[in-house]
Amino acid sequence: MRFNEIINEAEARIQHAEDLVFFQGSAGANRALDSLSSMGTGGHTSATIKWDGSPAVIFGRDESGEFILTDKSGFGAKGYDGKSKSADDLEQMFLNRSGGKNRDKPGYVAFAGRMKAMFPIMEKAVPIEHRGYFKGDMLYFDTPTVQNGELAFTPNTVTYTVQADSDVGKRIIASSAAVVIHRVVDAEGAESPLTDYDIFTGSKLLVLPPVVAQTAPRVNLDKLKSLKGVIAKNGPAIDTLLNKETLVSMQVSDFAQILYAYTNSKVDSGLANIGKDFVQWLTNSKVSKKKQAKIIEYIKTHMQAFQSMWQTVQGIMEVKDDIITQMESQQTDIKASIAGKPGGEGYVLANPGGDIKLVNRSEFSKANRAIKRESNEMKAIDFIEDDSIDGDFADMKKGFDPADSDDADMDKEFKQTPMITQVGKVLDSRGNPNPVTELTSDSGKKYKITSAHAQAIKMMLTTDAVKPNIKREFTLDIQQDELLGAMSSAKSQNDMIQIFKDKYMADGGNTERRSNYT
Repeated sequence: MRFNEIINEAEARIQHAEDLVFFQGSAGANRALDSLSSMGTGGHTSATIKWDGSPAVIFGRDESGEFILTDKSGFGAKGYDGKSKSADDLEQMFLNRSGGKNRDKPGYVAFAGRMKAMFPIMEKAVPIEHRGYFKGDMLYFDTPTVQNGELAFTPNTVTYTVQADSDVGKRIIASSAAVVIHRVVDAEGAESPLTDYDIFTGSKLLVLPPVVAQTAPRVNLDKLKSLKGVIAKNGPAIDTLLNKETLVSMQVSDFAQILYAYTNSKVDSGLANIGKDFVQWLTNSKVSKKKQAKIIEYIKTHMQAFQSMWQTVQGIMEVKDDIITQMESQQTDIKASIAGKPGGEGYVLANPGGDIKLVNRSEFSKANRAIKRESNEMKAIDFIEDDSIDGDFADMKKGFDPADSDDADMDKEFKQTPMITQVGKVLDSRGNPNPVTELTSDSGKKYKITSAHAQAIKMMLTTDAVKPNIKREFTLDIQQDELLGAMSSAKSQNDMIQIFKDKYMADGGNTERRSNYT
């Protein structure tokens, strides 16, 4: 299998400890509980800081030894060669996206220039004899300056402060850029964590090694014992509730992803009493009405298991968050904070059954979403890349059975192909000799659009920056001549955003409404 197939088809997802219950049932619950228990008896040394880097990059050497630096979109691009083999190629790849419109944006031009400057630095760091790729996130493009004996850098949401006289601080001072590596893809296509940090040459590119907790936290063993009792008593019923064969037969095979999406939605409203308002959330979600009815009826017949599942999830969160708070208060050479408040993205706990993510969702996730909304409420920059599409929705869509996905279920409401599919074809055809340049409304009328139009429409269809009922209304309306015509005639993405805001958010998005076409 080729490297690009590996990278695009074998993306390994690290689950939150509590989410293991949704995806692995009682076995996942016990794995989470055992892992948390071990943190107090030496297991803390297997927990490393989860770096909050940006942008995501892929770099390394192909089968012939030629160096490549790109991003995920570029590596798996269709219709153009996104595997940039020179600094100039990399810069032009970024600037040519969105039909070249980004050339008029000073911030994006500067970003392309920074990536261009990274090419020779990262190329020199990868040995000539190496074959394979590294997937990671950039942490900084310029050496942080020393202030009051500390180095600080903010690659994304989290600010990291490092003691300048520490071993890591000295390596930062000697470097020009830094990256954190998440996975390695070897010459045979197998993925694995990076274990040999000495493989890289020179000091200009700092590949940050794992940073572990220095002191074992005090784990609430009484709480874990109580949760073990819940699983011992109700584990079989929880497994029946989450039985994949049953859910497939009901055409609700994405039930675990729906539970996951609901949990992420609770970050904003509060994670206390999680599960009790699931049905209310469901009825306002993008999930089709037909599937909603199936799920609600299914829950009624498995109420005890449903309640025990959420009791377990909430209990795991409480123990995990207490552990994270203790670990982040320890005296270490590296400190993390968000908007001046102590705390970062959390930790990754190595586990034989697969790594586990330890993140305080009520702190990091909420702060992360708030900062993104405050700084960039549906600005045009959000529409630049496919990778900027809302993570929760993308995660929810992973693993969907096409036979019971929301889009498939909504096909019956459309006379033409759903717009999410149509804009996807436009974007996939970029760079082809005969690119797709039209969208078709339910009336059959065709509208000429650019890839920038398609990017904006795709983001509007998938963003979680608006309420689910608004997103569903837009999903129906964009199939019609009135809205599709207005969007396709817009001169810029900013104009498209304004059309959206005028139509759906003039009241702040608080009015419950239905599309005129339902």
